[in-house]
Amino acid sequence: KMYMDFAGDKMHYINRLTGETVWCDILICCLPYSDYGFAIPVSATNTEEFIYALRSCLHHLGGVPQVMVPDNMKTAVTKANRYEPEINQILQDFADHYGAAVLPTRVRKPKDKALVEDHVKLMYTRVFAKLRNEKFFSFTELYMAMQEKMKESNQTRMQEKPYSREEKFLAEEKPLLK
Repeated sequence: KMYMDFAGDKMHYINRLTGETVWCDILICCLPYSDYGFAIPVSATNTEEFIYALRSCLHHLGGVPQVMVPDNMKTAVTKANRYEPEINQILQDFADHYGAAVLPTRVRKPKDKALVEDHVKLMYTRVFAKLRNEKFFSFTELYMAMQEKMKESNQTRMQEKPYSREEKFLAEEKPLLK
């Protein structure tokens, strides 16, 4: 499985030409077994940007999980329902193309996606906080800085465990991806 959610806070960069501050939403994905995380800024929470972010995540992981578990966000679910939610057709086509299933979490059931919520909190301390005083002048600069901090986070030894998230992902979870 791969869980995904947008962080509540946003990050920004400054457009060099106009001096305008451009705010970006942050999509966070995590694999629950290894707790390996991925984060990417997107210019908006629309379907096109969401699919771009998911494709980037799958490319970064080097494979496709069997199941993608989004929140009941509008970019993933067109009609929320406890038993038969309607998946956005573009997301469904994307998942079909990669041979994955989409199973959104239940409405108002935060325990269904507790791992990705924990990753959002981890992002706030390991990425947002460390980059808060940095100035970025392009989307690429912001993206590269986030990837560097996420790599550090994934390579940090987990408490009371003899391995890091990345080590567990590479050894046990990545071989199971399609």
